[in-house]
Amino acid sequence: MDLIRFALSGDYMGFIKNIRTLGKKIHKPAIFLFLDMLLSAIFVGSGLSDYLNYKFYEKTFKERKTYVTIGYQARFYKKTCSIEHANFFSNKINFNKNFKKYTKRDFFEIDEGLESLKDFISKHKNFVVKPIIGLGGTDVYEMDRDNIEDLERFYEGLKKKGFFLEEKILQHSEWAELSPKSVNTIRAMTRIVNGKSELFFAVARIGSGEFLTDNFHKRGLAALVDLEAGTLRGKGITKNLVEYEFTPVTKVEIDSFSIPFWKEIKQMVLDAALVNKKVAVVGWDVAIAHDGPVIIEGNRGPGFDIVQVVLNRGAKNMLAAINPKEFEVQA
Repeated sequence: MDLIRFALSGDYMGFIKNIRTLGKKIHKPAIFLFLDMLLSAIFVGSGLSDYLNYKFYEKTFKERKTYVTIGYQARFYKKTCSIEHANFFSNKINFNKNFKKYTKRDFFEIDEGLESLKDFISKHKNFVVKPIIGLGGTDVYEMDRDNIEDLERFYEGLKKKGFFLEEKILQHSEWAELSPKSVNTIRAMTRIVNGKSELFFAVARIGSGEFLTDNFHKRGLAALVDLEAGTLRGKGITKNLVEYEFTPVTKVEIDSFSIPFWKEIKQMVLDAALVNKKVAVVGWDVAIAHDGPVIIEGNRGPGFDIVQVVLNRGAKNMLAAINPKEFEVQA
């Protein structure tokens, strides 16, 4: 039943449009690509985006089996990143409380009341408005208190929409050179192996300049991080597989760009991963402020698209060290 629901949930019309364009480019019939996608879904659990993002049309089934496809990911995370821990991470108010040692910024939640809202905006002229539950940077925007015409109406609007307020991060000047209008972050991925935390992958996420957030799904770039050197490596790449040698906004060369506070970033995510050791894999989004790193959020059971697009290879081996039995919820 799960396979059927998964198969029916895709945007097939959009996919057909994309493979028609792709077919003309690589000189293969669209019907061949569609049938190949169906076989890939059956045998390796890949979705429509997987097929295009990972260029499965160029890869053998042996190569495809090395990928963390959306189907494999769902099965693996069901055992190792149980849904019972979702509220611990996904509710951003809970996250800020659970990880306050690492988030390092003030925030306002609706339950604190109107007087607390007045106090918050008296301290923060500029702040960020966020949904309490949200993905991919959707509905996140910056606001100036001078633009609030009616404070009570603003408060009621936050309550109705399920939003909260967060202190704005003052981005490190060197890090801002990549894209000054976006909060550029490091996506640092940790895993728990035998009760210990390990940092196994990291990329820089560089904003497109169009949005406050830098998300891969909002036309941002991803660039591989050298975990030892603390520098960016190679070119940046978008989710649509467009590569950039220089950042599109500021024309800064990506390769060998040095990450400020890299040692502190590594230690911070390793420590944060131990706060809830029952979640095997977390993707930490780390901003770099003028005085050091701060964690924006932690993604329980993060997607592997950014990993495998940047590497241009399967990354299933990165999960091999994790023992699912260590994390399964006991009946």
